[in-house]
Amino acid sequence: MTGQCLVSIFSLLFGDKMLSLGLNTTSAAVVMNTMMAVMQFSGLMMGPLLKKFSTRRVAFSGGCLIVAGVLLTSFANSFIHIIITYSIFIGLGSGLVSPSGFIAVKSYFVKARGRAVGMSMAGGNLGQMAMPHLVRFLLENYGFSGAMLVLGGVAMHGPMGSLLFHPLEWHAERRPVASELKPLKDDGAVANEQPTKVLKPRRFASVTSLATSELGDMSEAIPVDHSKRLPPTSEEDPSPVQQKHQSAWRRVIAFMDLDLLQNWVYLNVMFGTACMVAAAINFSLLLPLYLQRHLHLSLSDTALCLTMIAGGDFVGRLTVPSFTDRFKIKPRLTFFVGAIVTGLTRSAIAMSSGMVALCVWNAVSGFSRGAAVVNVNLCVTEVCPEHKLPAAIGFNMVSCGIMLLTIGPAIDAVMKGAGTVDYELVPPDGGWGWIIVLAAAIGNVS
Repeated sequence: MTGQCLVSIFSLLFGDKMLSLGLNTTSAAVVMNTMMAVMQFSGLMMGPLLKKFSTRRVAFSGGCLIVAGVLLTSFANSFIHIIITYSIFIGLGSGLVSPSGFIAVKSYFVKARGRAVGMSMAGGNLGQMAMPHLVRFLLENYGFSGAMLVLGGVAMHGPMGSLLFHPLEWHAERRPVASELKPLKDDGAVANEQPTKVLKPRRFASVTSLATSELGDMSEAIPVDHSKRLPPTSEEDPSPVQQKHQSAWRRVIAFMDLDLLQNWVYLNVMFGTACMVAAAINFSLLLPLYLQRHLHLSLSDTALCLTMIAGGDFVGRLTVPSFTDRFKIKPRLTFFVGAIVTGLTRSAIAMSSGMVALCVWNAVSGFSRGAAVVNVNLCVTEVCPEHKLPAAIGFNMVSCGIMLLTIGPAIDAVMKGAGTVDYELVPPDGGWGWIIVLAAAIGNVS
């Protein structure tokens, strides 16, 4: 929750600090863009890391990076210092914590999975609503360095909380396997009276090894959805001869699960969800400017509109997963509806000028956005094998980073070059929200 809040409170936290260092808004944009790029492209490491280490260890390491970044930034006295400690450390830590947390929460639930994921994401949204007020209080009373040190202490709850991500096999009930069962004599006595040595589950055993090892049949304790599976590849189960002559490139493909990119359904979902995330981020960045420059709203009225969006988002993340779990609605259908309603409400915001109408449409827009965003990773889960889920989520993060760095600025440049619209009067989604929403919807229909 703290790592997510550090993105939304950047302007409030670093406003005066940037001025004291003689830095302009361009430098602030570089810091934020670098942080987002590092966060998204760290997804390339998720698959290999979670193959080598447990989710608990990866989340703990990411939390420690966030804590180190916040504490070291409190002593920042140059632009390069901020880039290294805030953008790289916190960006990398957030990129490790977010998918690890989703995978850990998902592994604990089957029937109420959507509700559990929604509640975990709603916690981050609640933090974004409360953190600006805490930051303002800390800056007024302790200054920039003191505020960063206190936030570092708050961020330390992250690594401690990640220690609660116990692997499922630590608490799963085991059943005896055939090798532990002894034949009975005619009188019902056991043929071999020597007690069978019962092995305890290894604390760091993987789910796959646990289900197939001597520890017992865990297929019921650790349910796995076999309905969605990729076609088997030669990299997944190579014969000894194939493994001996396996090229370096094929080993890279197998280690990083690059064969996921051959699944067109997964590519569809990856493209659609990346478009939705890119639209949501650009909308959040441009909406305050649109409200103040075009509609000439005061700071208090602008803050009220932003609060309505955050409140609607929070309610959507809490309530929609409960509804979809109750009526067995698939995540991709929920994402589809949420993306369409988000596009419609953003258009309504662009055509509204009254304060009441703006508050209503912003609240509905936040609700639909929360309903869509909470299903982003669940859409990926629906179309990829369980054992490839970390790599699939990592590739999805990379696609979001590519979309943020390319599509938005490219369409913005085309609009400026055409000269047909006043840049300050474009709708708050940057003029390309509908393209993104339609792409997101099409990408998730199949």
